[in-house]
Amino acid sequence: MKIARLLCLSTLATGLFAAENPPDAAVTGKLIDSMRESALSYDSRLPDFICTQTTHREIRREPNPVTGIKVSGQRGTASLPGSADVSWRPIDEIEQQVTYFGHKETYKLVSMNGKAIKKNETPPPGVASTGEFGSTLGGIFDPRSHADFEWKRWDKLRGHPVYVFSFSIAKENSAAQIAAGTSQLVVGYHGFLFVDREDSTIMRVTTEADIPPDFPLQHVTHLLDYGQAIIAGERYLVPLHSEMESRVTEDFANYGRLGGTSPLRYFRNKIDFKAYRKYGVESSLKPE
Repeated sequence: MKIARLLCLSTLATGLFAAENPPDAAVTGKLIDSMRESALSYDSRLPDFICTQTTHREIRREPNPVTGIKVSGQRGTASLPGSADVSWRPIDEIEQQVTYFGHKETYKLVSMNGKAIKKNETPPPGVASTGEFGSTLGGIFDPRSHADFEWKRWDKLRGHPVYVFSFSIAKENSAAQIAAGTSQLVVGYHGFLFVDREDSTIMRVTTEADIPPDFPLQHVTHLLDYGQAIIAGERYLVPLHSEMESRVTEDFANYGRLGGTSPLRYFRNKIDFKAYRKYGVESSLKPE
């Protein structure tokens, strides 16, 4: 299963609000316009760079509201919790080198579970996302998406005062795609934007896909935190941490079978982006 170009974005704009009252419609409109201008130019402002992406994949069962955890025989690659335990359990750890060159992302597998990979080895199957570095940024703010934005509230995030907007994009205007096995579809999505009130930079984006109930992949959500990193002596706003969750049936996860009444599995990817450095011939040949 793979989620392609799923629901990420970056950078925002201006506006300082000192009062507790929400901004009026005129101020809100100007802020959204500034957000759009900044977002659509985000990837063009990023330099060519390399970073290390470490993904911790986890799994848990969904409890049955009457009998507790549904238990059935399974032949998957991961060890699931027992019938009385619905906590997250680790599956594996994957380290990749991400190269951002020419405004495009490429991924190179470096190690799995702390061991260097063998020649031509590929990541194990599972849910994955791409686009954290700006390739999906235009999907939200592109005028063709006809996104609806709405002021929500003042808030705090990681100790910083923020203002929060919600957004939503209808399926007919969306470019976001979700794939599960041989099934794929375009989906609408909605979420929230968290913007630092002091310097008007984005701090977090959360998204959730609007998926038909008969599609094998459900409950697809994504959280993306941004922060500052120094690349070639300059500060840039880049992804620092990401979490993605999804839900599938055990039959589909193990055998690719649709339908049925097998127990549900929740998957979570917790991703950290580190060791940002300028792209170059030497660095591109020496992954961490």
